[in-house]
Amino acid sequence: MNMRKLYIIFVIAFIACSGKPDPKNVVFDFLEAVMVSDSLGIVNTFDVDAYVLSHLMEMSPEDSALAIIEQRQKTIQSLLGDGDTRSRWLRQQILVNEAFVADTLAEVEVSFIDQPSGHMVYTRMQLKRQPDDTWKIIFFR
Repeated sequence: MNMRKLYIIFVIAFIACSGKPDPKNVVFDFLEAVMVSDSLGIVNTFDVDAYVLSHLMEMSPEDSALAIIEQRQKTIQSLLGDGDTRSRWLRQQILVNEAFVADTLAEVEVSFIDQPSGHMVYTRMQLKRQPDDTWKIIFFR
């Protein structure tokens, strides 16, 4: 194989491997981090401040600053160890479906199925593109 062909193969391989994760892969990584109680994995895939802000009602700046700190801790705790969200997700079958991307926002369809009852909750996790061209989850149920 001549050097030119080898160089072209190397460049193609480099470009293919250097791509940033797409929103669907970030959702998979987030769910895996929650399942194994990996706090670093959760922080790398989840914008907890954006999530908390989306759940707060309008309030004074002083009250909202305190609420954000309190809710940030509660949210992360619910995703780790024996937290409510993690405990619930561990009992469910989770299906990650289609991703929809529109510029800097994305939504990924996720279904949570309680196997004993057959009850299914369908939702969309929302993600936002970060300045470094990665994605972080900003909303889920």
